[in-house]
Amino acid sequence: MKKLIIWVLMVMMNAQCAYAADVANIKIKISGSGSNHDNTYFLCMPEMGCLSILAAKKGKVFSMINAFEMNTLFITNARTLRVYNQGLPASCNVSVPKNKTITIYGHLQTKGDDKVVIKNFHCVIT
Repeated sequence: MKKLIIWVLMVMMNAQCAYAADVANIKIKISGSGSNHDNTYFLCMPEMGCLSILAAKKGKVFSMINAFEMNTLFITNARTLRVYNQGLPASCNVSVPKNKTITIYGHLQTKGDDKVVIKNFHCVIT
């Protein structure tokens, strides 16, 4: 019985490792006062959903089952329900294949509730 339990646990661990290696990941490294204290701002991408900047600051890596194209990105203010389109620099306007991670860098700059932009916006694929 003990060997069966160990065997089942090893199979489950190997399945998780295989799954983890077969996804595309997104890391968000965005600083700024608006991103530090509450869950107000989200990075949103069509057909993928919105990713919490606060969760990313706490170490969350977002895994996508399929490879994806980064061609549009929005910042959403959950408090005011406003959505702000972000122009993508060339380093972010890319395809992210499985087994790769894109890290999104920048500084969230807010101007009241009227405008939210990412300054020094760039991406790196590893």
